Amino acid sequence: MILSDLSLYSLDQSIRIAYHPCDSKKFESGFYTKTTNTNFSQRITVHNSKDLDVQEVTIMDHIPVSEDTQVSVVLKSPSLTLPNAEDDSGAPSTVVPSVKVQIGVVARWQDSGNSGDMRSLGKDGKLEWVCSIPAKSKVNLLLQWEVSAPAQAVVLNLAG
Repeated sequence: MILSDLSLYSLDQSIRIAYHPCDSKKFESGFYTKTTNTNFSQRITVHNSKDLDVQEVTIMDHIPVSEDTQVSVVLKSPSLTLPNAEDDSGAPSTVVPSVKVQIGVVARWQDSGNSGDMRSLGKDGKLEWVCSIPAKSKVNLLLQWEVSAPAQAVVLNLAG
């Protein structure tokens, strides 16, 4: 079952998805070169009102993608990495195609074109949550990202 990232849209009315208001926190860093960092946090609740467990509910989601080299967007949670990204030591990081978020929940980059090309994963900011939800239960998901830009820059459409 694949569900859209549209709030409360579902192919099965007994599976409900609620996108809670997106929280953001802004702070500045840097001494000579000021940078504005904005952390975004999006809570999502998936509720199974069926009397049966549901397996592999797929929820498509996304984070913003920067088209400006001075503005960076970094996914904080879930802990997926982009191809050709570097770890904290500056060494190339290994692409994590999927990550177990909690029992019954896996997050992965979405291959929009079904190309199978690992280098394109995550470039468009699209990801999927794949959930197995027990009967009459809820699953809480947390999507977090950080946007960094020069302090004087005006960045539009931050909330994805």
